[in-house]
Amino acid sequence: MSAAESSRVLPSIPASPSLIAGVLRLLAFIDELPAGATGALNFGEHGLILLEARKICWAVSPSMRLRLTDILRNQSTPPLPREAVEEIYRRAKESGAPFGEALVQGGLISEAGLRAALFKHNGEAIAHLASSGVGPVSFVSHLRTGYDPRFSFSACEALAMLGSLDDPARALAAQLELGNTLVQDSFGVAFARNELASGALVIAVDRHCDVPVQDLIEICNWTSGLFDVTHTFDPDATIARATWAGSLALVAWRAKGIGYVSLCTTRAAAARVVSRLENASRSSGVIAAAPRYREGGQ
Repeated sequence: MSAAESSRVLPSIPASPSLIAGVLRLLAFIDELPAGATGALNFGEHGLILLEARKICWAVSPSMRLRLTDILRNQSTPPLPREAVEEIYRRAKESGAPFGEALVQGGLISEAGLRAALFKHNGEAIAHLASSGVGPVSFVSHLRTGYDPRFSFSACEALAMLGSLDDPARALAAQLELGNTLVQDSFGVAFARNELASGALVIAVDRHCDVPVQDLIEICNWTSGLFDVTHTFDPDATIARATWAGSLALVAWRAKGIGYVSLCTTRAAAARVVSRLENASRSSGVIAAAPRYREGGQ
C-alpha cells in the first residue's frame, strides 16, 4: 500500500447515503447499550467492536484494506521505519500491551498521532461492518479492556468521521472552529447539508460530545430549520440562542456554509460562547457591529 493511499481517510469505502444510514443504525445500537457497557460487540465472521464504558476502543473487519501499522508509518514524513514498528509490535504482542500505546511509550509517535491513526482505523472498520448489512450477533461483557480512555471514541465521533469523507478539508476547518469557540462546560458539533444525508450531515464534533447519535442529528436538523426561519424574518442574524430539552443552553452559528451548535450545561457558558463569537466577528472585520442573535427554545 502506498503512502498516498494510506493517507486518505477511507480509501476502500466510498461515502454514500446507504453507508451513512447503515452507520447510523450501528451506532444507535451502541448508544442503546448500558452506559458502562464494556466488552465485545460481535458481528460473526464480519468482525467485532471492542467497547469500554460504551466508548469504541477497537474495531476490526476482515474486509479492511488499511492496517494500523501502515496508517501509523505513513502519518510521518519520512515514514516510520518498518523494522522499528514491527519490533514494537512484537514486544506489545508478547506483553499484552496495546500496540499503539507501546509506540507512544517508545517515542515513535505522539499521542495525537496515535489518536488520529486509531480514528482512521476504527472508522474504516465501522464503515465495513455497517456496509455489510449484518447487525450485531451478540454482545459479550467482560472486565475492563485496559485501553487508555484517551484513545477511545464516542459514537458521535465515529459518525462525524464518516460525515467528513465528503470533504475532509471542510471537516478539518469545522473542527478548528469548534476548538476556537467552545469554552468550559460546553461541547459542540458542526454539520452541513449534503445529498449523502436526508437531513443534516454531521462533519465534526468536540471530543467531549457524547450525545446519542439520533439526538445529535435531531439537534442539527432543528438548528438548521431555526436558521432557515430566522433568515426569512431577520437576514442579518448570525447567532441563535435557545434552550434544548429544558436543561441545555444551545448557541448556534453559521460560517462559510457550515452550521455549528454549542451545547452548554450552564447559562454562563452560553454567554461566554456568544461573547467569543462576537469578538471573533469584530476582529475578522467580517461583521463590523456586534452580531445579532435570535432567541428560541425546544
